[in-house]
Amino acid sequence: MDETELRRVVSQLAVRPGHEMVRALLYQLMVRGLGIDGAAINFESPVPEVRGRIDALLGRTVLELKTNLRRELGAAESALTRYLGDRERQTGERFVGIATDGADFAAYLLRDGSAVRVAGHRTDADKPRELLAWLQGVVAVGEDLAPEPGTITREFGRESLVARRALEDLREAWERVGRTPGGLLKRSLWGRLLGLAYGEEVGGDGLFLQHTYLVVVAKAIAWTAMTDGPPTDAAALLRSAAFTGHGIGGMIESDFFDWVGDDRQGSGTVMRIWHQVDRFRLHDIEVDVLKALYESLIDPDTRHDLGEYYTPDWLAARMVAEVVDDPLHQRVMDPACGSGTFLFHAVRAVLAAGKAQGLPPGEAVRRAVGNVAGIDVHPVAVIFARVTYLLALLPALRSGHPGNFSLPVYLGDSLQWNRVRTAEGNGQTELLADDDTLEISVPAMEPGAVAPERLGPATLRFPAAVAEDAQFLDRVLATMIDMAAQNAPPPPSNFEAWLRRRQPQGGASDPTVLGETYRTMCRLQAEGRNHIWGYVARNLARPVWLSSEAQKADVVIGNPPWVSYRYMGSGFQDRFRRECRAAGLWIGGNVATQQDLSGYFYIRAAQLYMRRTGRIVLVMPYAALSRRAYAAFRKGEVADLRRVEMRLRFTGAWVFGSDVAPLFPVPSCVLHAEVHGEARPAALPERITAFAGTLPRRNATGKEARASLTVGNGPWPTEAGGEGGGAYRRAFRQGASLVPRRLVLVRHTVSAGILPPNPELPLVRGRTGNQDKDPWNRVDPPEGVVEGRFLRRVLLGESIAPFRVLPPLLGVIPWNGETGGLMDSRLAGREGFPSLSQWLAGTERLWDRHKGTDRSHGDWINYNGKLASQFP
Repeated sequence: MDETELRRVVSQLAVRPGHEMVRALLYQLMVRGLGIDGAAINFESPVPEVRGRIDALLGRTVLELKTNLRRELGAAESALTRYLGDRERQTGERFVGIATDGADFAAYLLRDGSAVRVAGHRTDADKPRELLAWLQGVVAVGEDLAPEPGTITREFGRESLVARRALEDLREAWERVGRTPGGLLKRSLWGRLLGLAYGEEVGGDGLFLQHTYLVVVAKAIAWTAMTDGPPTDAAALLRSAAFTGHGIGGMIESDFFDWVGDDRQGSGTVMRIWHQVDRFRLHDIEVDVLKALYESLIDPDTRHDLGEYYTPDWLAARMVAEVVDDPLHQRVMDPACGSGTFLFHAVRAVLAAGKAQGLPPGEAVRRAVGNVAGIDVHPVAVIFARVTYLLALLPALRSGHPGNFSLPVYLGDSLQWNRVRTAEGNGQTELLADDDTLEISVPAMEPGAVAPERLGPATLRFPAAVAEDAQFLDRVLATMIDMAAQNAPPPPSNFEAWLRRRQPQGGASDPTVLGETYRTMCRLQAEGRNHIWGYVARNLARPVWLSSEAQKADVVIGNPPWVSYRYMGSGFQDRFRRECRAAGLWIGGNVATQQDLSGYFYIRAAQLYMRRTGRIVLVMPYAALSRRAYAAFRKGEVADLRRVEMRLRFTGAWVFGSDVAPLFPVPSCVLHAEVHGEARPAALPERITAFAGTLPRRNATGKEARASLTVGNGPWPTEAGGEGGGAYRRAFRQGASLVPRRLVLVRHTVSAGILPPNPELPLVRGRTGNQDKDPWNRVDPPEGVVEGRFLRRVLLGESIAPFRVLPPLLGVIPWNGETGGLMDSRLAGREGFPSLSQWLAGTERLWDRHKGTDRSHGDWINYNGKLASQFP
């Protein structure tokens, strides 16, 4: 269908031309626009069981046509409920319903016996291709699709019918599998790994199911790219034997997300997703397409909490081209590889260099997997990165096979915070350069999950000498797991005897530590919890191996997580503050909340993974160049317990101001550094490379970026020391953080009687809003009477509008003006305020039940004295 004909058809549909004309126009659109065989479209299909006729039936898509959908919406939904229910009962398959009058389209799924709307589209005569694209995604009939980010996102992203339908199926499957020991353990370990990176569990079952869906899509993409036929079943795709047959290791393992294959309905969902993926020309991929899918599906607020801001391909490719100037011989490491963008372009650089020098394709692949590696602590990111790495290798793999190889992308903690050593003399766990133990935490399980009683937590420990020898660690893990599964007796008999024979000559590993770990493995096996510890331990040990001298990189490149101190969980804040102090990076004071994980990550990555002759180049917040929170970072000192190991010299910065958009949520830079051999910190460069211009889209191509951006020079930004400002500057300070809001901010509640509210003891209820975060958005707000003197007007940032102040909110502020102090429930009772005491007792109970910190609620709202400073 050419553009003229498409515009004519869509223009006619847009004016609601009537039932019969809509049917004729949709037939033209589907046959000539989508390439569907006209014989596959059945009109007026009788459904005698429900006494009706389906207007149009195409595969597993039911169409209900109306003259005016707005007036006939109820009738359309009622008909689709009957027809979808009948089709699903008759076939055992899930169907999609579409109701339309030509101008409006609505897609439906059957849930709990009723048709529920899940997507919609408004026909725009000026944008005829948008209707075609929407229909293509809903009825899933297009073949031979180009694998570019926009198409992938449209087909599988948040608003796609594929995602909505799959997530609904996964919820139903999880209700069954989620109660099993294996399902519970995998869900718990997933949460622990995210917590390892972000300080606290950041998502519930909903995020876990989103991640499961993303992983299934990624594995389906990998399967389709590597094979010519369908998987035999869901298990074959999820634990893919296809890669083993091709001699490719490290691609797909039994992981946290293969639970879906244990459920019959879940297995059907996996196969439906593969059918959708199989429509793409995956051999044509030129960029990392998976990050766009992740950004589309995961809620933006969640990605902000995780510090997840993926790098567009044009910038990653430019960075790789700048610093990877000898790709056949340089080792390249991305310690926060995300979906694999930097890995993709580094691998393609190796393949291009190999082709230019006449290397056989198989040898170029061998060089790539030997030179380019990545780590990420995010379970989904690692699987995405492995698929992205495989797709980068694909052009060479199609021409030559290097023999057996493994993809060097690992699930692990790049910061190595699970490596510990007890410092002599004080019994405190400190992070040192010569850490001697790798620790892996096993979560506790509550009664009823695996056993009638609670199963406590445990720790698996491995000496650093073992963790640094990847092959020996694999043998140790395999032996432990096999012996535990065979109910072999615990040490000192079988395992330690094996260890004495197998330990590398002169190995320094402590058999006592490994023997204790084996005992723990045996206990976990007996308790039914020995499921995937080999997978977990093998991956979490890889960063230790990659930081050994033989494996360090010539180029460390990537985009670390950007997480400000104020957004970290309290446990993570304590660890971050302690490690920054040990490294000499902590500033504290009134800039403590602005300190960011990215600065510590930069220094730690250089320390662990960069050769002393190498370079490091990471994407950073612009604040790293001048803000006081990064002042210690800019010294470039790489230290442990303030013992300087080496110094970095920052050699340049690419700066992207707020005018370079869309890029990242805040201004950013790319910061280059190398080792500085002098005994004192190196001076910062005098000049920066400044980019300016507006990009056409977030995932612009390299050609679009070059055409849209100008490149110039400018001075290195002056350090912002907090001086200057207007005459009123010293009169201002940051106000109190009155969170969670529903425990502090309130609304008046209507009196139950005929009299107006009592002004001395008003009845109030905690104020709720769309800015409430988990878990507080699931907590019922408190309600009760409070002495009126403690209800105070509260101004927030949202109270300020252009040229005016909006009406203030109301808060319960337990400040006693007579004594000049903040009260808790006990003190309020002793001071003679029984209603306030009862109110505070209730909010304190809620706080203690759901808090993520050791502080009391009073200490929390008065953090750093910010509340007290506002009185008198």
